[in-house]
Amino acid sequence: MITVKAFVIGAHGQIGQILVQKLLDRGDTVTGGYRRPDQQAPAAAPGFQAVTLDLSESIDQLAALLAGQDAVVFAAGSRGKDLLRVDLDGAIKAERATEQAGIKRFVMVSALNAEQPTTWPAALYDYYIAKYYADEWLKRNTDLDYVIIQPAALTNEAGQGTVTLDPGRQGSIPRADVAETIAAVLHGSAHRTTIKLASGPTPIGEAIN
Repeated sequence: MITVKAFVIGAHGQIGQILVQKLLDRGDTVTGGYRRPDQQAPAAAPGFQAVTLDLSESIDQLAALLAGQDAVVFAAGSRGKDLLRVDLDGAIKAERATEQAGIKRFVMVSALNAEQPTTWPAALYDYYIAKYYADEWLKRNTDLDYVIIQPAALTNEAGQGTVTLDPGRQGSIPRADVAETIAAVLHGSAHRTTIKLASGPTPIGEAIN
């Protein structure tokens, strides 16, 4: 079985925590990036390393932290508190640092229909602006083998292991199924594509491959 060395930016987030465990369960080697040392997992796990990663650092500093990985996952988010510095500037710096480090694979956790401004909900408009431009930079200004994950409304329900890639404008999906999709992407061949995601009838591995 092929294993992956993955760096998860935002490993303390709700999706990030689930993703780290799913990758470790697959036998992958995972480095978790945490904004503060006190966020780091207290217990060491085989194949896991925790590092402090501050998205306000320079691209050179970020690239040095990412060096040696097979793939980078950007699962960080400010929950609306620092959209420009984290969700926009931080995301683009992570993309540039990944490329500078010589890593090809990059997975971005975005938002459903982020590329369609006419669909953005008014309450989350600023968040969608950040996601839109971070995604556009990734697509237009890098040579990364990216996959942009656009999940529908996130829930904390138990993962079902099944999805639809045609959710329209609505729907929801457990965070566990988003994390499972990212893990499957890292072990699959999808690249330079956007995956829209909501709960549905198709097994995740079948849906994305």
